[in-house]
Amino acid sequence: MTAIVASNIHSVPAAPPQRSKSRLRVGADWLLAGTHPEPDDIRNELLHQRASKTKTLAVAIFASLLAATIAAALTGAAWAYAWMAAELVLGSIRVYLMMADVAKAKAAQRTGTTIAPIWAGLTSTILITVGCYQCVGSGVLPLILMAGIGIANLVGGISSRNAGTPRYGALLICILTLPFGVATILSPIPYLFLVGLQTPLYTAGMIFLLLENHKGLLNLHRSEHRNRQMAHHDLLTGLPNRAMNQKLFAELLATPEPTSPNSKLTVFCLDLDGFKAVNDGLGHATGDAVLVEVSRRLRASVREVDFACRLGGDEFVILLPDISSDAAISIARRIIAAVSTPFEFAPAAKIGVSIGIAAATRDGNTADELLSAADRAMYEAKRRGKGGFVIHAPDVEAVSLVPEVDAHHAGFAEAVA
Repeated sequence: MTAIVASNIHSVPAAPPQRSKSRLRVGADWLLAGTHPEPDDIRNELLHQRASKTKTLAVAIFASLLAATIAAALTGAAWAYAWMAAELVLGSIRVYLMMADVAKAKAAQRTGTTIAPIWAGLTSTILITVGCYQCVGSGVLPLILMAGIGIANLVGGISSRNAGTPRYGALLICILTLPFGVATILSPIPYLFLVGLQTPLYTAGMIFLLLENHKGLLNLHRSEHRNRQMAHHDLLTGLPNRAMNQKLFAELLATPEPTSPNSKLTVFCLDLDGFKAVNDGLGHATGDAVLVEVSRRLRASVREVDFACRLGGDEFVILLPDISSDAAISIARRIIAAVSTPFEFAPAAKIGVSIGIAAATRDGNTADELLSAADRAMYEAKRRGKGGFVIHAPDVEAVSLVPEVDAHHAGFAEAVA
């Protein structure tokens, strides 16, 4: 079945990861999953939303390092100096990963989400919460206040920066707040346990805020997704429309020439035979149903790398990259047979299809040249009796090719100028 949207024309499968890495990837994928399954483009936008919050991350890294430094200065304890050293190392790593994410986003290389920043963020959160726990245990009131304020600030940033990944954000919030709450409950300082009793309520409130932020962000990306669909796809059939057809043309023609004798791009222009009679005689509702079913049959008749587009009315274009002449002819035959099959919902509808075929670079090097050549060939197919296909190839002799369709549809291919 043909893909409807093309972001990457050719994808190269990655090498299989090692066993240990695959477990990390599975864990990261679960943490980064949203509340509901979403299309890939929405999910990618939600994931990369984290990378756009660079200022929030930079402030968090600086604040945690400052807290560790103050703890070392006030206590002189080994744990505080160890915390400060770990913050320096981990903070440097997170800055490097942040810069790499920004560079990747600027280059529009959104091919996936690396797991390194995810586990680095989780490790940093654990380090901070251990340091803040020690601050409470030190009994130094300024350190306890600093730890509480720092955790509150970090949790606020998490509810914003990780709005696209609510599971991951909720986990970070729990790791930051709950151990701090336990430490205050266990502290001998009078009345400090009251802070610990309120901590679960604060944690729940910030998680609810995170989910609200996620809901708003998700609705925004869903609206953008619908707008893109409406702009680039036919509302009736779901096929790429004329605008998307031009984009696909540009992407496919920009690919390198194949090393095989295949054509870099073969173009089918299709026009339904008998559709006007169905529309006029059986009504527009039946005509629309026929178009939807024909679109489904077209997608089922071509390869996964091919693209079926509806330009308007009963006119369709199919783009077939890197394909041999024989394979293209086989697909044309399959389309003719599929389209001419009777419709269960409208047995009286007699529909066929005429196809014109052009190939780059034999018949042109631009979208306009290829469409014009395929369109001329399609009209020649209609002139010859409909229900067949014509190959636009002025430098070869006319050849008769008869697809195995029903007796009412004779197929053919003929070179036309």
